[in-house]
Amino acid sequence: MTTNQAPQAAAPTATPDPTAPSARALRIIALCGLLALFVSFVLTVIVMLEDSIGDDGKAGSAIDAAFWALGLGTLAGLVAAVLPRSVLAHRARTFAVALQYMLALIAPVIAMMD
Repeated sequence: MTTNQAPQAAAPTATPDPTAPSARALRIIALCGLLALFVSFVLTVIVMLEDSIGDDGKAGSAIDAAFWALGLGTLAGLVAAVLPRSVLAHRARTFAVALQYMLALIAPVIAMMD
């Protein structure tokens, strides 16, 4: 006895959506942001040294604020790069990366205000 069975259709495969948000891309951008923070740190140190040598010999409170901005930017970048997807939503990761770049850009400007 032979049975004639109809061939079963293969299960459809899910194709990845190219426009879907990617945590990996944001992690790479956050790691590049750490390099931007390092460049910003070097510029802030240059401004601080020029201010210390050229003026009264001491750094003011704006220099402290600039270094705090660099520290907070580093923290935001590490949070965006290290925390897993299950802990940090995509929107929060995007905000952390944007905050990191904003603080990297503003730190030397704050230091120049001293």
